[in-house]
Amino acid sequence: MQKTSSSRRTLLKATTLLPLMPIAPLAAQTASQWPRQSIRMVVPFPPGGNTDLVARILAKSMAADLGQSVVIDNRGGAGGNIGVDNVVKAAPDGHTLAYSTLSTYALNVGLYKSLPFDPLKDLAPVAMTVEVPLVLVVPASSGIRTLAELLAQLKSQPGKFSYGSAGSGTSSHIACHLFSRMADVDVQHIPYKGTGPAMTDLIAGLLAFGMDAPSVVAPLVQAGRLNAIAVAVPKRMRALPQVPTFDEAGLKGFLAYSWNAVWAPAGTPADVLDRINASVNKAMADPVNAKQIDDAGVVAYPRMSRAEVDRFMRKEYETWVPLVRAMKVTLE
Repeated sequence: MQKTSSSRRTLLKATTLLPLMPIAPLAAQTASQWPRQSIRMVVPFPPGGNTDLVARILAKSMAADLGQSVVIDNRGGAGGNIGVDNVVKAAPDGHTLAYSTLSTYALNVGLYKSLPFDPLKDLAPVAMTVEVPLVLVVPASSGIRTLAELLAQLKSQPGKFSYGSAGSGTSSHIACHLFSRMADVDVQHIPYKGTGPAMTDLIAGLLAFGMDAPSVVAPLVQAGRLNAIAVAVPKRMRALPQVPTFDEAGLKGFLAYSWNAVWAPAGTPADVLDRINASVNKAMADPVNAKQIDDAGVVAYPRMSRAEVDRFMRKEYETWVPLVRAMKVTLE
């Protein structure tokens, strides 16, 4: 009797496991056949900004490398949170990626009361691409050409002047806020839905100053529509060699930057993530792309493995989240 009972248990166990057996081979097949369709790369900001520019450079090379089109999907709003949340909710099969920034990975965590996703848990880091230095600019019509002149204007009428950003929680917002605190000036923040509208109003003189990437501001400076006051990096930039650093301009120790990277939804197969990492790194190493990126005034990161990317991002998270929370500025 005992033997019969044991046999039944064995048979029951085997029968229970049978439906599960095809799952592992199917998962392996999914990874090995990737990509099976076009890849959607979500840029969580409107077209025209630095992030969009580099994403389009990558998309063209990755499409040639992977044999499938890579389609840029601009989904702006809420400081980039809307677009990233769309990626988090996508199927974790490697056909939906996020091309985003330090803002949506760390800055927004410290700025917003709540987020619809947890970047540490819901996103799989894939590849680093570029560091984005920020440049302080003013309307050319203001006649201001030095940091001392700008600070004198801002302090002459506390609370009157405004700065614009690409949106609440973006790097330009955080950088301008930290600058105003460090310089001890009372100014108002006006968030825009992207870099383009903010630059338009800045050129028109509706804003006193702003900060953005060299790829955005350098052409406007060269066209005589904006004056560049200082670069928020330790050394002068090749794209704007005549512009001093903040240290040189008189505000020592002020640094502000962002970076761009690629993520996939958490749960995406590891070998698919490795293939994307390799494709991004290949695109970044292409001499034509490297020149375009250099001309844009951003700095390419050295090639990183996925493990190195993850370590880098977590260190940045640990640096920026407490810093932003200390600003005591929160958004819904």
